[in-house]
Amino acid sequence: MRLSRTSRKKNKSRLTLPRLAGIVVISAYGIGQITSPTYALITSSTTSESGITSAFVFPVTVDQLANQASEAMNRAILKHEAAKGALADIADKDADSKKAGNQIGNIQEAAEQARRAAASAAELLAQLEAYALRSQQELAQQRQEIDLRLAPAGVTIDQLDTAQQTDPAAFEQLLVKADLTMIDFQEMVRRLASAVRVDTYVKAAYQQALTAASQAGSYADETAQLYAQATEALQELKATEEKAKLEAEKKAKLEAEKKAKLEAEKKAKLEAEEKAKLEAEEKAKLEAEEKAKLEAEEKTKPGTQEPAQPEAEPARPDASEPAVPDVPGAITNTDGITVKIGHDKTDFN
Repeated sequence: MRLSRTSRKKNKSRLTLPRLAGIVVISAYGIGQITSPTYALITSSTTSESGITSAFVFPVTVDQLANQASEAMNRAILKHEAAKGALADIADKDADSKKAGNQIGNIQEAAEQARRAAASAAELLAQLEAYALRSQQELAQQRQEIDLRLAPAGVTIDQLDTAQQTDPAAFEQLLVKADLTMIDFQEMVRRLASAVRVDTYVKAAYQQALTAASQAGSYADETAQLYAQATEALQELKATEEKAKLEAEKKAKLEAEKKAKLEAEKKAKLEAEEKAKLEAEEKAKLEAEEKAKLEAEEKTKPGTQEPAQPEAEPARPDASEPAVPDVPGAITNTDGITVKIGHDKTDFN
């Protein structure tokens, strides 16, 4: 139906607001169509200028939660690296069970701290997930309200957006058809843009925390596996040391037995030599004594020694000398001829 001149003028008076302002506002709605918005651009906007002063959560809040999740991930990474270094020390060829035992404690502590870091990141992610669900709900609610408002007139927000940017006359007709004033349209777009902005920065923070929590959990699991590997390596190291100890003890025992045997043999040899020496000396002594005895006996045999002369009795004054018997005696002349008296006169010496 045709509008009267008065009605058309009235409608024009309602649309006298600068179209540039409308374009700026509708372009804000276009943010929702960006698939991968830059989080830094969103958070750099001030809340008073962004039209989200009534948002249920602000960028700084979700930004802090996301950054805390990233910090938790970094802690898990550091503990994982520390555990790797400790495991390398245990696997070192010069490591002993005492040193490895100390490193096991370090790895266990690192695994526990990595687990706590992952748990912290998961808690932060849960908070951001709740925010993300709410932001999605509020965005869906805004879209639903707009659809309910425009559906009876058979108009969509996309049609209004396109017409405003390309065909001002068609845009005016759509507003009339939807029974909207420019202020109504701007408020509709503002609310939708606000919901889009909130959903965008909440999603960005949620994705950051999701990545951080996932990596923190992976590093925590790997650190726990490193602890299990270290425990197994320690058991193997202890078994190797025990085996080496037993072998060393066995070797030492054999060497001690061998040494004792050699010492016993040496001692027995020395004792035998000493005994032989003593026996030889004793034998020589006995032989010498026997020889001396024989020599003494030889000297005391008759005919081998002049008989001892009887001692002369001392002269007695009253005793006269005994008469010398007439015994034939030998007369020696000067010519060396001995005449034995009492023998045949024809015998001469």
